[in-house]
Amino acid sequence: MVDIQNLTLHEQDISDDDLDQLYDDTSLDQDAVASDEENNDNAGEGSSTLRIRKVGKKKGEKLRRKEQMRQYREDMNQQHEARRAQDEILDEEYRRRKAEEAIQRADEMEKRRKRQEKMAKQEEKARLAQAKQEEKELVQKQKRFQKYHAKLKARIKDLKVCNVGELAKYLGISAEETDSIIQQLCDSDTDFDLSLWSDDRSTFMFVVLSDYDRVKEYMEQHQGSVKIKEALDDSYLVLGR
Repeated sequence: MVDIQNLTLHEQDISDDDLDQLYDDTSLDQDAVASDEENNDNAGEGSSTLRIRKVGKKKGEKLRRKEQMRQYREDMNQQHEARRAQDEILDEEYRRRKAEEAIQRADEMEKRRKRQEKMAKQEEKARLAQAKQEEKELVQKQKRFQKYHAKLKARIKDLKVCNVGELAKYLGISAEETDSIIQQLCDSDTDFDLSLWSDDRSTFMFVVLSDYDRVKEYMEQHQGSVKIKEALDDSYLVLGR
């Protein structure tokens, strides 16, 4: 006898007609066995009514088994369709999520590009503004130098030891601007090659070649290190004034 559970393991590989035929054959085998058993148990009983009743019972059992198998196949098909529908939903959700992520990445990249572009424009604008300001300051610096350097040079040569703040008041400009003009004189005028600054650049000492020997001797006496106040006190001696 064929077990229904064993049949269902291969139900996807067997057509409905093959299954029906298989159950018919199985039923016939079972009928034959039952017939032999009944013939042995009921020898001599040849009633046609009994045989009809037995045939009807077997036919009903066969139909019941076929209905069970049909119902099972239907349930399996429904489960298969449900799984397929669920898989389609999951696939659609996956594609939707990937599409949303791609859109989000594209938006973030566009925002980043715009931020970088804006930052680059701001940096370029700031660089141009700074360059323009530096150029303006350079022009003003050159104008101040041309206007004041001769007057300042004469004043420095006359004083020898100069307080930058006092020179600024004398010229009517800031101490910073005065410092800048003196530095330009040191960079461009050979008369200022031997001149000296105090550490805090508040005092400038104008030294020429004729003063150099006295300054050198004075520095050697102080072991190469001189406080500006001491030099100011001795400036008449040092610079021959």
